[in-house]
Amino acid sequence: MLAFPRGGCRSTTCSLSAHLLVCISQAEHSPGITLSLSQKKQRVFITYHRSLLSLYLGLQMSSLVAGAFQIRGPHEPVVAMLGGEAELPCFLTPSQNAKYMRISWSRSMSSQVVHVYKDGRDHPEGVMEQYSGRTKLMKDAISKGIVVLRILNVQTSDNGLYRCGFQHGSFYNDTLIELKVAVLGSDPHFHVEVTKSREILLECKSEGWFPLPKIQWINSWGEQIPSVSESQTQNKGGLFHVSASLLLKDPSPKNMTCSVWNPVLNQKKEEQISIAVAEPSGSWFTPFIILAVILVVLVLTIIVFRIRKRR
Repeated sequence: MLAFPRGGCRSTTCSLSAHLLVCISQAEHSPGITLSLSQKKQRVFITYHRSLLSLYLGLQMSSLVAGAFQIRGPHEPVVAMLGGEAELPCFLTPSQNAKYMRISWSRSMSSQVVHVYKDGRDHPEGVMEQYSGRTKLMKDAISKGIVVLRILNVQTSDNGLYRCGFQHGSFYNDTLIELKVAVLGSDPHFHVEVTKSREILLECKSEGWFPLPKIQWINSWGEQIPSVSESQTQNKGGLFHVSASLLLKDPSPKNMTCSVWNPVLNQKKEEQISIAVAEPSGSWFTPFIILAVILVVLVLTIIVFRIRKRR
């Protein structure tokens, strides 16, 4: 056990860990120390703990340097509606003035530049053509290290990852932020065909969705019915058109619902159709109808003939 001189070790600028290291160093050389173990073992003990504290201090200093320039963004993806505005926040931690830092926004590849701020102003040169005139860096809280990239007139091509980077001198750090673009499409509409074998072919269609929605059939009892075929196409604007077909072999009356669901918005559009098949015109009942009409005409003819004969 070590006994330190009265007053201990004094430090006003070092951290607690550094203070302990100074204390051990003083304890090793101070003539006022009494040793409970042999001098040789005590020196090994002090040297060992001094090495551990030196390593600890080094790690603490590295952590402080990195922590002074860490970049943070939202933990969850940012969702924006097609044609609207998207706001991607990015900030320094701990808080510090970023007015004269270089702040850059790019897609996942740093060469795909979206927005650049440096020397206290925006630099539109070098920005990707598809973002030209569509971005604005909100700098209301830049003195606290907080900025927000606003993307105007959001397009489907804006969907994906963005890299927010801060540079001060030679030091640089960044973080990734995900933007999810979404839009609801049209209400489902139907096309119905009755085949020669008296089966019913139902087709449900819907247009203008993003991202790719899920389309499904639901019967009167709320059960999902697998489609016999599904298809999807994407137009030049990146919007999806989807369709699903269903073959009903039982012609009895029933209700079927077509549901189209957007996974990002967790919203859906549904339409219901009632199915009832009439008897085809060539059924066995047709000859009896024709015969009945002939008999009625014949009876009426006889009655008219007799009336005229009596006159």
